Amino acid sequence: MKKYKLIIEKNKDGFWGRIDKLKGVYSFGESIEELQSNIHEAIELYFEDKGTRKPNCDFELVMDIREFFIVNDFINITTLAKKIGMNPSLLRQYSRGIKYPSLKQVNKIEKTIKELGEQLVKTQLQAH
Repeated sequence: MKKYKLIIEKNKDGFWGRIDKLKGVYSFGESIEELQSNIHEAIELYFEDKGTRKPNCDFELVMDIREFFIVNDFINITTLAKKIGMNPSLLRQYSRGIKYPSLKQVNKIEKTIKELGEQLVKTQLQAH
């Protein structure tokens, strides 16, 4: 399965996305799910124009820190900052686009988010 980086930007109307490796492949959706569906159609048209079949593909979602916190507004920034070992005020500034993190900071934030994701995937809930 081919994995493409889907670069996402949010605006007041929804989400824009593009695939850098496929020139001219971009789309819009009111949700990320709709965007992904529309991008699949755009990729299909791209390969159709080239006279080839669209490969089975999936996406790696790529967004900047500010976009991440807009899309995932349910995340508690203070708690996440503590888990990262970062000043909560600084992470809030990153999330609002007031300051921009270095690559080292981005890697720390991303690593912690992925660790939390892995922990959530391994979690099972029990009914009483």
